[in-house]
Amino acid sequence: MLKKITLFFLWVSASTFGQCFDEFSLRSSGFHVLSIKSDGTLWGWGYSSFGQLGNTNMTNPIPFQLSTDTDWHKTFAGVANAFFIKTNGTLWGIGNSEFGLLGNGSTTQLNPTLQQIGTATNWQKISASSDMTIGIKTDGTIWGWGQNDQYEMGNNTCCANQLTPIQIGTANHWVDIETSLGASIFALKNDGTLWGWGLNLAGLLADNTVMARSIPTQLNSDTDWASIHVGAAHILALKTNGTLWSWGGGEYGQTGDGLSPSLYRSYPRQVGTDTWSKVFAGWKISFGIKPDGTLWAWGLNDVGQLGIGNSTNQFTPVQVGTDTDWVDVVSGGSGNVQFTIATKSDGTVWAWGDNQVGQYGNGTVGNPVFVPTLMTGLCATLSASEFQQENVFTMFPNPAKDVVTLQYDLALANATVAIYDVTGRLIHEVALNSVSGTNELNVSAYPAGVYLVLVKQGAAVVFSSKLVVE
Repeated sequence: MLKKITLFFLWVSASTFGQCFDEFSLRSSGFHVLSIKSDGTLWGWGYSSFGQLGNTNMTNPIPFQLSTDTDWHKTFAGVANAFFIKTNGTLWGIGNSEFGLLGNGSTTQLNPTLQQIGTATNWQKISASSDMTIGIKTDGTIWGWGQNDQYEMGNNTCCANQLTPIQIGTANHWVDIETSLGASIFALKNDGTLWGWGLNLAGLLADNTVMARSIPTQLNSDTDWASIHVGAAHILALKTNGTLWSWGGGEYGQTGDGLSPSLYRSYPRQVGTDTWSKVFAGWKISFGIKPDGTLWAWGLNDVGQLGIGNSTNQFTPVQVGTDTDWVDVVSGGSGNVQFTIATKSDGTVWAWGDNQVGQYGNGTVGNPVFVPTLMTGLCATLSASEFQQENVFTMFPNPAKDVVTLQYDLALANATVAIYDVTGRLIHEVALNSVSGTNELNVSAYPAGVYLVLVKQGAAVVFSSKLVVE
């Protein structure tokens, strides 16, 4: 029944709103938007003065195709560049390569032509800042390139620029990466621990005694971190129980903790007591979606960029409107020229904030709005996971002693479930040959401890969770 509903929504959206995209990739302080359609084609719009959209136009208000290839898989926007991963796992880049940001061996700023970065075929995610770029591969290793004046490469070296990707450390059980706008890097291991290195701007490294960290260093003793989301200089992090935590710069309320703007936030504090399904950290602003589909915002709001209808900074989360069908939110730009794009479960796309370079993607330039406004001509191709994310893959009981039941409803067949121990060693792997169903996993012989469960379709990780065996 879930997939019938999904197909219905996609047909309605495509026939009513025009161009449909799988997702929208933005970066704080960046003014270009990237996306992929369901046919594997690559599209973009907005600002492109460094060639990040394949031209040098200041404004690109209408989505246009960046490549004739039809095998694009993921997009990652930088501040003035962009990275893309194909279905074969290769990495491609375009735009600004100052400091070696593209990893193509050059420091040329203007690069308007797509080019492959190295020859590796197992890239999973890229996070690009204004100073350096970090990537993670499907084998759990982390790689870096670009500026290294604040130990961004994490290898206890300083300070020459790194023009091509090099491995950071030797660990191979990393599962996520994020960068600040500048020179701070964060990564999550499969044991639920959180690590950081580079510049300790605004207390981001959860330590008030150092200026920088030269190698990946564990930020605290917690082992239940589920995801990290880094803005210009503040962090939002979700734990496995859905609670939200923050630290770093909070001068405009972007940490959402309600505390003094002048407080030096060098360790995680819980943001309220609610649970969250998705959050996004932008340039001194934050957005979050709760499990009930409501959208919330907090932080800098001097020109109404939070979308709440006023210009008052918010130091704790406040609801954006009253709708309960939001599924995703991303924000770009900086200062009073920020913009936000959000999608609903009916496939509609909404935007607010700055639009001076056409970043709404609806053919207009200027005329910003400060409450969520429907973007006619755009729609979002929503996957089954975005309609009913919590039911795509469930695992119970957890913690477990004997048998764990895996219940799944995926978009494609032939997925695999892989279980890893805290050292990153593969313990067990099972194929899910059907699109939906149940599978039982006997864990009675597992030593007590914490394990990482990854559901993969090809090289893509579509679900990850921690499993506790008692």
